[in-house]
Amino acid sequence: MTYQKTTWVDHIIDPVTGEVVQQGTKITATRMNKMEQGIADAQALTEVLAQTVIGSPVISGLEFSANELTARWTSGVAYVNGVRFVVNAGSIQLNATQGQYLYLDSDGVLKNTTSQAIADAKCKLWYFATDASSIISSVDSRNIASTEMFVKQSEVANSANKIPRLDGSGKGAFSITGDASSVGGKTIGAGANQIPTRDASSRLVADQLANFKKNKSGKDANGIFKVVEYRRVADNTLYMKSTLSNPDAKGNYQTDTRVYYKADGTTADYTVTVTITYDADGDVVSEVPSA
Repeated sequence: MTYQKTTWVDHIIDPVTGEVVQQGTKITATRMNKMEQGIADAQALTEVLAQTVIGSPVISGLEFSANELTARWTSGVAYVNGVRFVVNAGSIQLNATQGQYLYLDSDGVLKNTTSQAIADAKCKLWYFATDASSIISSVDSRNIASTEMFVKQSEVANSANKIPRLDGSGKGAFSITGDASSVGGKTIGAGANQIPTRDASSRLVADQLANFKKNKSGKDANGIFKVVEYRRVADNTLYMKSTLSNPDAKGNYQTDTRVYYKADGTTADYTVTVTITYDADGDVVSEVPSA
């Protein structure tokens, strides 16, 4: 539930007349308890988020060695349910003839317990099994955080092979372009199954019919070719076939049916029908594709 804030205003009295200029917000037990509960709820949520996101890993150190029933550890850094602790080197006396876990508690103190559940609930470090005078066996139970989980400051920048940096407004001073040689396994280019590039005018190169081979056929009595094929330069596969039809009384073709083909050059992908209109001189004044 969204926390409903209280707007507090000062109680102001005119020092000369004694009149109340502004009625201040009254401080009541209800309002103060609401504030206290809001603080408590926010703290609880923060702890839950920290425990869920960060957990209880060992960041560095906390290596153990033992002599008889004394276990020693090196200094290190670890999280206990999302809370970070810097632990100094130290030692602890182990219990004889017992299996026991060493763990970092939520107060930052390293302790031992026979309960795996207690150790798992905090930051479990090592397990030791002992006899009357020495350690029989030990198991490294640390959950060591990988360095890949953390980003170094030197790796955050606006340069090559770095994680993009955001400014104070959360905006990135960087750009995403098509300069890369490949993206997601697809290469950059104008061929089949390639990510299209753009020319100097920001037009998609793959959509420019001028970059395809053009074959004409079906010339009529007026010298007009009714069929034009656009073929890809790389493999000569058919990209688009334009067919003129529906001539008017003057022989001007009023319909241009354009069939676009898939990469194999034989399978039709989609068709666009263009309606052509002419002026009195027989010049084209408009070409309107179907919606």
